[in-house]
Amino acid sequence: MKLNVGKKILFIIILTLNIHLVKGSPYDTTSILKNIDLQIESTSSINKMYNYKFEDSDKEFRWLAQEFENHPLPSFLTGLSLWWQIDAQSGKINGSPKELDDKFLSRMDKTIDQAYEIYMNGNIIDGAFFLAASYAFKARLLADRKKWTQSAFAGRNAIKYLKEIKKNKLMIPEIDFGNGLFNYYSVWISERYPLLRPLVKFFPEGDKKKGIEELNNASGNSFYTRTEAQFFLMRIYLGERNLSNALQLSKYLSETYPNNSIFHKYYTQLLYQNGKVKQSYYSASNILEKFQSNTFGYNHDEARISHFFIGEYYYSQLNFDKAIFNYLKATEYASLLGKEKMGYSFYSYYYLGKIFFDRNEFIKSKIYFRKVIQLTKRKDDLNKKARSNIRNMK
Repeated sequence: MKLNVGKKILFIIILTLNIHLVKGSPYDTTSILKNIDLQIESTSSINKMYNYKFEDSDKEFRWLAQEFENHPLPSFLTGLSLWWQIDAQSGKINGSPKELDDKFLSRMDKTIDQAYEIYMNGNIIDGAFFLAASYAFKARLLADRKKWTQSAFAGRNAIKYLKEIKKNKLMIPEIDFGNGLFNYYSVWISERYPLLRPLVKFFPEGDKKKGIEELNNASGNSFYTRTEAQFFLMRIYLGERNLSNALQLSKYLSETYPNNSIFHKYYTQLLYQNGKVKQSYYSASNILEKFQSNTFGYNHDEARISHFFIGEYYYSQLNFDKAIFNYLKATEYASLLGKEKMGYSFYSYYYLGKIFFDRNEFIKSKIYFRKVIQLTKRKDDLNKKARSNIRNMK
């Protein structure tokens, strides 16, 4: 009888300890990355974040912080929310407010501190995962701000903790997101930015094909990094000219998160690039409606590319007056944003030149063809065509 009572007391102690650990004690060594109950509880808040309902999602993240006060997950998610607020405002004339950068970096630093604490107290998997993720997001913002040395330092720390996770050989799809990004972009950066090769050589060797495979696994099977993996995979497919796969992912993201201007913009672009000009026109028109009603995230850059796609639709319909209006609006916004040296601007100027050339309005035509010549390299196809058209004028 005494033995049974002792067993019951021991069981109660163990049960109480386990409950205490799940609540986020510094001594918790159990990974929450596979905690299905927590994933269910987090689904709503994460979906709200990606759908730009930041106030609602942040309230729920604060609740998570109370439940897991010593765990880095809530701090990381609030930092991720700030990242999307920054990205959503990147299309404004002056970009996102600088204070958002500071808040984001501060939030990632807090996540790093919390992750390091649980890492040192034995929770190697969660600690290493959130250390890797936080350093990676810091590197991402710092790279966007062209702070290459700081970005490389943060990136090396991210890889350091990714290696720690690999040593445990855990097949957690969340981890494939970080591995996939590293494997793909470490090669991509060397190919695209030769001047950065001295920095990249300090990193382990990457593998683009393997990176895509890992991102595919994360985009289909992870929880916390699923949408991020899908977003990056879509952009990689776009860069690799795998346009049908990129369109499929962008359609899913845009339909799942209809208030997300970035997903909406990519979906519109990919409709156009897949030859779906009419569908691109409708999607671009919707972007302009949201821009004109001051919907959050729908800024001048979104309007810029939308006017180009709408101009392309009207050009295909031989409605040249409306095409002219939209091409001009695209170039106007490009000038305001300092983005005249981008593809849609070149083509807007070129088609303006072409329309006036076909109307025998050669003075106007020359203005736009010369703009193309000014903005492009002499060996570029569009530059050659513009010069040829000027020579053919009477």
